[in-house]
Order: sequence, then C-alpha cells, then structure tokens
Amino acid sequence: MIRQLFLLAVAIAALAIVGSYILFRRMMPFRTKSVVLEMSWKRGDNHYGPNSISLESPCLGNSQPGCFCSVGFRVTTSKDFAGYISSFGNSKVPVKYAVDYDRNRQVVGAGLESVGTWPKDRFHMNELSLGTGFRAVVGKDKDKLAFSRSRRLLS
Repeated sequence: MIRQLFLLAVAIAALAIVGSYILFRRMMPFRTKSVVLEMSWKRGDNHYGPNSISLESPCLGNSQPGCFCSVGFRVTTSKDFAGYISSFGNSKVPVKYAVDYDRNRQVVGAGLESVGTWPKDRFHMNELSLGTGFRAVVGKDKDKLAFSRSRRLLS
C-alpha cells in the first residue's frame, strides 16, 4: 500500500514537472534576435529639460502607414548623453534592441541593448522599453483617416 502511494506521488510529481515545462515554453518568446534601428532624434523638452532625448523610427514589424517606434530618455538627462546624441548631427542614431518574436513571427516585445556605444546599464529601467504608436495619415482619397494610437511593447 505504501509503495503504491509512493508510485502515485512520483507519477503526479512527474506530470506536474512536464506540465510546468510545457506552460513555461508557451509563455516564452519563440525567438529573440538583436536588431539595430536607425532612429531620428530630438533633443530637449519643455517639461523634461534641455538634455532629454526622444528617438523615433518606422515601426518594427508593422508596415502600416503612420506607424512608428519610439523611446524617450527622460530620466537619463546628462549633458554627456545629450552631447553624444547631438554629435550625430543630421544622421540617425543606431539603437540596438533584443526583439522577441512569437511563433507567427510577430514582434511581441523589445528591450534596449544599447544606444550607439552607450550600453543599456547606463540608462534607467523605465527607458529600456520600445514604444509603438500611430499618427493620423490622410489616405489618397483624403476621406480615409487613420487615428493616432500608442502603446508600449513589453520587454
């Protein structure tokens, strides 16, 4: 009787381990890939000050008109960082992200790896996520209008 209870307990534990593994695998991204986005930049903001930085590029994995990806550096407002970004002049800033894809090859998240030569550990954790948004775009017929919407990708 004790042996049967022991075997039953072992079987239940094995099923729990297998079930947890399957659940864990389903929740994890299918694939993560490093991607460099060439982002335009803007320095300064009335609220956050002259050294805050805003970066923006076309959408990652979404070719809809008006779609954009963005990140704002509102906590990291050092003159060194703002000066570094300003040194790009009219050029775009290379920003590297670890991008998570699901099994359908859709982007499900992106986490900052570096901004140019500045590694992610130099930034505040609130600045590590990539946001997406949509701007109003008037279609060819001038009757069609896509309304603005924005969200943060999880990282």
